Amino acid sequence: MSQEDVNSLGGVGANGTAAGYLPVATLAQFELHLWAFALLGFALDVALTAYGLSLGLAEMNPLARTLMETVGVVEAMLLLKTFSLAVAYVGWKILPALYRFVVPAGLSLPTWVAVGINSSLIVSLL
Repeated sequence: MSQEDVNSLGGVGANGTAAGYLPVATLAQFELHLWAFALLGFALDVALTAYGLSLGLAEMNPLARTLMETVGVVEAMLLLKTFSLAVAYVGWKILPALYRFVVPAGLSLPTWVAVGINSSLIVSLL
């Protein structure tokens, strides 16, 4: 493999081999999929939280818990998700188009962690 080939793959790894990676332009092509993944996670998080609370689980986030006691479980979750989407939208607007895929990816990570935690807690009760 020539040096030009290695450079086009993204550089050299620790042992001198080609260290390939997906260019940012390629990752940006998946932005719509990342938004869908984030929104699916939001929907599952709301549903699993409401179901878990109905089974007797407790909300551990003090802000969310207070809001749930004030306006109701689903309403509080929708308010919190709407707020996070509004903040994400601002970040999405100010980022260059090439890097906007980072916003839905960043929303997805904590959301899907919450879905995993909620799922495991619900399964442990069944």
